[in-house]
Amino acid sequence: MLKRNLHTVDRFIRVLVGSVCIYYGFIDTSYIAQNTVTILIGLVGIINLFAAVSAFCPLYGLTGISSYNPESTKAHEA
Repeated sequence: MLKRNLHTVDRFIRVLVGSVCIYYGFIDTSYIAQNTVTILIGLVGIINLFAAVSAFCPLYGLTGISSYNPESTKAHEA
C-alpha cells in the first residue's frame, strides 16, 4: 500500500502542473519542436496526476520527504 506523503495543497498544485504538462506534451504540441521533449513533458504530467490522485509521490517516498502532516488535518476536523 502507498503511504500518503502529499498535502492537499501539494496535490492541487500537481493537478494543475500535470494538466498543463499533458496539454503541451500530448494535445497542443505546436509550441515544442522536438517530439522527444513533448513526450517527456507529457510523461511528467501523467506522473504528477498519478501522484495527486494517489496522494503518494514516488520521489518523495525514495527521499523520505513528506508534505503531509496527519496531526494538522485532525486539528482542522475538530
